[in-house]
Amino acid sequence: MAKSVGKKAQRTFVWVIIGLTGIGLLSFGTGNFGGGGQSIGTVGEKRISAQTYFTALQNQLRSYAQQTGRALSFPEAQALGLQQETLSQIVTQRALDNEASELGISVGDAQVREEIIRSGIATGLDGGIDRVAYADVLRRVGLTERAYETQIREDLSRTILQLAVIGGVTPPETLTDTVLGFTAEERSVEWALMDQNDLITPLPEPTQAELTAEYNANPEAYTAPETKEIAYVWLTPDMILDSVQVDEDALRALYDDRRSEFVQPERRLVERLVFGSTAEAEAARARIEEGGAFEDEVEARGLDLSDADLGDVTEGDLGAAGAAVFAEEDLTVVGPLNTSLGPALFRINGILPATETTYEEARDGLQDELALDRAARIIGDQFDFLENELAGGATIEELADASDMEFGTLGWFPGMSEGPAAYAAFQDAAAAVTLDDFPEIEALEDGGIFALRLDGITEPTLRPLEDVEDEVRAAWEQNATVSRLGRLAETLSPQIAAGTDMAGLGLTAAIEDVSRGSFIPGAPAAFIGEVFEMSRDDVRVVEGTGTVALVRLIDIAAPDRNDPDVARLANALNAQYSQSYAQDLYATFAQGILDQTDVTLDQGQINGIHAQIQ
Repeated sequence: MAKSVGKKAQRTFVWVIIGLTGIGLLSFGTGNFGGGGQSIGTVGEKRISAQTYFTALQNQLRSYAQQTGRALSFPEAQALGLQQETLSQIVTQRALDNEASELGISVGDAQVREEIIRSGIATGLDGGIDRVAYADVLRRVGLTERAYETQIREDLSRTILQLAVIGGVTPPETLTDTVLGFTAEERSVEWALMDQNDLITPLPEPTQAELTAEYNANPEAYTAPETKEIAYVWLTPDMILDSVQVDEDALRALYDDRRSEFVQPERRLVERLVFGSTAEAEAARARIEEGGAFEDEVEARGLDLSDADLGDVTEGDLGAAGAAVFAEEDLTVVGPLNTSLGPALFRINGILPATETTYEEARDGLQDELALDRAARIIGDQFDFLENELAGGATIEELADASDMEFGTLGWFPGMSEGPAAYAAFQDAAAAVTLDDFPEIEALEDGGIFALRLDGITEPTLRPLEDVEDEVRAAWEQNATVSRLGRLAETLSPQIAAGTDMAGLGLTAAIEDVSRGSFIPGAPAAFIGEVFEMSRDDVRVVEGTGTVALVRLIDIAAPDRNDPDVARLANALNAQYSQSYAQDLYATFAQGILDQTDVTLDQGQINGIHAQIQ
C-alpha cells in the first residue's frame, strides 16, 4: 500500500556531489526488477525505479565494506541508517530531476550519444560502436536502452541545474582578506631569554616549610597513577643468545647471499635532462658553458629539479650513457649523450666511491643476526608446549621452572617502559588484562614470548613527601627561579619600552620575524601567542619552564600579496571558501526544492528490496 509522505519530505541532509552524472547503475550485483518497470514511489512527476534503489543500496554497502575492510550485514546497515541515507539521496536527486523538467532544462540526443560513447559500454572490440554489445550489457543489469538513455538525459539536465545554481559563487572578499590577514601576518620582535644565570643572587636552599607548601599545592604531580600488579614470564632471543651455536658455513653462505650489501660499485648523484633533438641539447649545453645554469634549462622545459633527479646510480643504471658519465672526474655537466628517451644532458652532483666490507669485517654482525634469528625460531618451537602447559592448569611460576622463561613482577601503568613493558604487545596485554583472565602465551615483536597474570590493582596514591622530595625540590627551584626572573624582568621592561637597548642591559637579545605558525627554539610555549596579542612597541614578560622571555614588538607587517607563498595561500583560501559557499547554497536549494515537491513512497516495495538484499 502506498504511503504519502507529502510536501514536507523528511529533512535528511544530503549533499549530491556536483557534476556527478550517476551512471553507477552498471556496477551493481544480480538483482533485477523487471527491466526497471517496478517503482518504489514518485517525486513530483518522476518515478523512483526499484532497480535504482536496489543498485544504490548495494553500492552503499560495498563502499562501506571497502572503507572498513569488512562486509556489513543488512541489519547492521539498518542500525547505521544507511538505507535511509541512500533513499534520501535518491529522493533528493529525483526532486531535482523533477525541477529541471518543470523548468524545461534538457539536453539533445547528440549529448546523450556522446555520454554513452564516453562511458565505453557501447564500444566494440574494434573500437567502434557495437549496438548488440550495448543492448546486452544493459539487459544484464536490468535496463532497457530507453531507460538508460532517459537516465543519462536526466543526469545531464540535473548537472546543468546544479551549475546554474552555483555558477560564479564567490565568498565575500572581506572573509578571505580577514583570514589571510590573520594567517599570514608577520611580526618583528626583539627578545631575550633569561634563566637562572641571570639572577642577581643565587637561589637559597628551600626550607622544609617551603618544600611542604610546594608538595601540598600540587598533589597531582606527586600522585602515583593507578597500577596493575602484574606477574609475568617472558623469554626473548637475547636471553638465550649465548647458547645458540652458529657454524662458519652458514655465516659464509649468508655473506654470499647478501654480497650486494657489502660490495657496492661506485655510484654517482646524477640529474638528467632529456631533449627532443641533439641540436636542442647542444644549444642548452652551450648556454650552460657560457655561464647559464642547469636549473635554468630544467625550468625552461617546464620541469622541476625533482623531475630530473635520478638519485644515486651505478654506471649500469645509465645504460649507454653510463661510461661517459662515470669517466668524468669532476662535478659537472656531461653530454649530450644518447639515451633510450633521446639525447640528454647529465649533471653530476656527487661521486660516491666504491665500497667493500670484507667477510671478516662483517662476520660479527652476521653472527649476531643469524644467532638472533635462530634463537627466535627456538623460542617459536616452544610456543605450543608452553601454551598447552598453561591450558593444562600450570601457573606462570611453574612455567618458569619448566622452561627457559624468566619470572618477574611489576606495578604496571600506561607509559612505563621497564623490562617487558618496553614491548607494545606487552603494553596492550597489560592494558586489557582483568582479574578474571587466565594467562596465555603471546608473541613479542622481536620473536620473544610472554604470559602475564593480573594479581591486583592499586588505586592512584599520593606518594609520601620523603619519597618525592627531589622532585618537589626541583619544582620549587623552577618556580622560584621564574618568580625572581619575572620581578627582575618587570624592572627592566620600562627601560626597554623607553628605548634602552636590551644588550645595554646585559641581555643577549635576538631579532626575529615570526608568523603564527613559527617555532622559536628555546622560547616559552606561550611566546608566539603573546606576541600576536601585543601592539607595536609593547614590552611583555613571558614566563616559561624555569625561564622568562622579555619581548618587545618592533613592527607588524600585513601579508604581502606579491609574495608567491602569500598569493598561493590567498588562492587556496578563496577556492576553499568558494567551494564551501557553493555546497551550502546548493544544499539549501536542494532542500527547498524537496520541501515543495510531493513525495510518495511504497513501503511494501522498499521492504521487498530489503528482503532480497538480506
